[in-house]
Amino acid sequence: MKPILLIALNFVREQRWPIFVLLLWVVLLAVVGLFADLPRERDDLLFIFKQIAIYVIAFSVFFGASAIYNERRSRRILGVLSKAVARDQYLAGLILGVTLACAIYCFALGVTATWTLGGAGFPISQVWFLMLCLVAACVLAGTVALMFSTFLHPFLAAGAAALVLGLPALASLTLSVRWAYIVPVFILGTAVLKSNFKSPGGLFWFPVGLAFLETFFFWALATVIFSRVDIAVEVE
Repeated sequence: MKPILLIALNFVREQRWPIFVLLLWVVLLAVVGLFADLPRERDDLLFIFKQIAIYVIAFSVFFGASAIYNERRSRRILGVLSKAVARDQYLAGLILGVTLACAIYCFALGVTATWTLGGAGFPISQVWFLMLCLVAACVLAGTVALMFSTFLHPFLAAGAAALVLGLPALASLTLSVRWAYIVPVFILGTAVLKSNFKSPGGLFWFPVGLAFLETFFFWALATVIFSRVDIAVEVE
């Protein structure tokens, strides 16, 4: 467990600037909430909150898609795997790193939304449930991207991940909503986007649990693929 945690913490350290940029959006929400007339402008504040919240899912895809590439380009991966760290542990560490990076953002956003949206009448318990939905969506999206990055360039991996995440969403809009449960990132994101003061939404745990379960599946699949990759080959 210790190697996994160390890999995750190192990943967060390496991604400190993208995380900082994300946190600037949270600062924006805090500033708007500080000067807003909450009873009159609460819907505008909620709109900003929802837009800012969804950004982190896109960031999680790029976090996952670029993680292995950056490690191979710096040759750091050779040093890590030479220290009796198994490849499945290495991938688990990267996934945990993506989780921590997104969780930092979601925690900061949740704290800010608690005193801004909560002060305007939005249920605080629902704020934190939506943050959990975001974390679950980010973990799954990042893991899918990481799986593709084991054998594709980061840009192609991000595109392939977007395809896997987007096709069930498209099918749910054109055919049946049940298609969205194949990869529930869309459902989890929609829970955030559809929330409002009149109907903040309920606590639907099934998509959250399914997202974490599928994260394990894509991690296992990534491990099988990554075990056949020659990491000694330099990347450009």
